[in-house]
Amino acid sequence: MSSDGSVIVDTVGSLLANIANSIQDASRTLMFADKRAWGSPEFEQLRLLEETLDEAKRDFQELPSLVNGRFYYENDRKADSLDELRELRNRFEEHSQNLKYWVRAGGPIETEWAAETRWLRRELHRAQCRAVRRIHDDLEGSSSRCLGALIVWRSQQRQEFHPSQPPSHPSPPQPQRQQHSQRMATAMPTISSSEPNSIPSGEIAACNSTGAFQRLGPGNQDIAFVCDFCDGFIVWEDLRSMPSTRQRPATSPESIIENWAATGFTHPRTHSHSNKYPSISGSDSDVELEEGSSNLKFGATPGQTMARGLGPKTELESEEKTIIFPPVAIANHLPPDLGEWQAPLLCPLCDEYYYEEQGSDDMDRVRWTQDERGFESVALLQEHFEWTHASLIPSLANVAPKSSGCEVM
Repeated sequence: MSSDGSVIVDTVGSLLANIANSIQDASRTLMFADKRAWGSPEFEQLRLLEETLDEAKRDFQELPSLVNGRFYYENDRKADSLDELRELRNRFEEHSQNLKYWVRAGGPIETEWAAETRWLRRELHRAQCRAVRRIHDDLEGSSSRCLGALIVWRSQQRQEFHPSQPPSHPSPPQPQRQQHSQRMATAMPTISSSEPNSIPSGEIAACNSTGAFQRLGPGNQDIAFVCDFCDGFIVWEDLRSMPSTRQRPATSPESIIENWAATGFTHPRTHSHSNKYPSISGSDSDVELEEGSSNLKFGATPGQTMARGLGPKTELESEEKTIIFPPVAIANHLPPDLGEWQAPLLCPLCDEYYYEEQGSDDMDRVRWTQDERGFESVALLQEHFEWTHASLIPSLANVAPKSSGCEVM
């Protein structure tokens, strides 16, 4: 209740404003403090606060465009969103007070405050994403894909393709070339001018902007994508590094879905991690998918293995395996059911499948309807790809492990 007796009703916009004020107060307090005795930890704390405020403002400006504007977002009063933001508001106010007390008391700064700032920044971003997703679910219906999946899907449709002509084939005549370009323009879905500019232009960038990759499972041998919008986990089992390219490059919007396979590598039998139960902000969660490149932290090019501190003998023990390319799975995931943690996955190829059945006069073309809850895991979706859409697999040699073979022969 305010000073004039009126009742103050919390909204997403008002709670975010309170959080922004707390961050700004802490940042201003440090900015005007006596810095003569400061070291690198104190300046790092100030930098983290400024980055947290900048990211919160950027999210507040860009995310509402996904749900028909800022009016819906600022005035949203869904209980789950308000509860999360109230908790974060209290945590930010306490964090700001600790920094103010430290400036008055002096002495070295507490090192754990920097880690708390990073955690609060991450949780604030995820809370804003979840609030936007709840509004989207009310507008679109509960059976739709996750909002994070739609962002990746839209970025795939916005990609530009430059298919190259093989040198052995002569270039087609001018009329044929024009017909080909017209067919490509027809196949590419047009994006209206109301599409938010905040959607990343590339599918890899979209994946990194809608969630985070982390190690998971016993010995951290699995890699999981955690969606910021629905908290769903998409898990690739026994995978040492996530590939950043497909087995066959995508040259058209259709091939983005059809070329679903990528080449990964299993963990060597002698490889293990010390952290058995990682957190999303732990030392083993710093994996990031990088477009068109590979590094020791995340990603491996086909035919090449990478690992920290492992000898040639151990590298040879890794096995090549075919997996679902991450953007294909991420662009087709659903929010997990209540009480579940894994995000179900829809088959994008079945969405475009039609069959014919006898109508009243002639054969009618009917669209295939798949299970609305999709597949429970990445492994089950890949099994569906291999059995139902087998013609799209590059080659059988890439699907079967190199060590597999007929023992009789």
